[in-house]
Amino acid sequence: EAVVSTQSTGEERALDTSTVPEMLGPLHINIDGIKVAYYDYGSEFHQRSVILLHGARFSKEDWKRIGTLDVLRENGYRAIAVDLPGYGQSEPLAGSQKVSKENFVEALIEKLDLGVPVLVSPSMSGGFAIPAVFSDTTTLKGWVPVAPVSITSHTLDQYKGLDLPVLAVYGENDHQFREQVEEYLGVIPGVAMKIIPGAPHPCYLDNPTLWHSVLINFLKQLN
Repeated sequence: EAVVSTQSTGEERALDTSTVPEMLGPLHINIDGIKVAYYDYGSEFHQRSVILLHGARFSKEDWKRIGTLDVLRENGYRAIAVDLPGYGQSEPLAGSQKVSKENFVEALIEKLDLGVPVLVSPSMSGGFAIPAVFSDTTTLKGWVPVAPVSITSHTLDQYKGLDLPVLAVYGENDHQFREQVEEYLGVIPGVAMKIIPGAPHPCYLDNPTLWHSVLINFLKQLN
């Protein structure tokens, strides 16, 4: 029932934003019996797919509200903002025999034919994202952890061995997670570390303009 596009060819071209269609959503897909809600912006005009997860107190609606979906679409990316299972308009994982927190991202990528996407994972969603980052069966183009939880589920040596472009973002005043981000994610080879000045834990909400600038610059380096 969802309208999806085929995988990106990776071909670079100028984007005429006047032809960009209106956003798609909220849409729903069925992943092993679980109804999952999401927005799909730029499904026809994209250079690469970007998956936007969310924190425990938030949902896909926050990416719409602060303009991240629009910014990605206008820069030629397909943006997927999803309500994680049990949050927003998505059903809990209890209804599935095959899908778990550990393989949900992989199942989502396959279901929506997202190719090799970039994964954005703030706070709570680290519990969904980090298993995908270290999975042998999930291929990502890049990872943007935003002060995620579950960082310590892997060792420093595992992070040192991670072969993936990473942009680690966190708030200057995030006293709960800042130290973990710097200690664990800071050892990833080639990692780009970005502090949002004066911002608390959900730092992207505190300064959307800076967040969007940092994110788009990172994505452009991946092309």
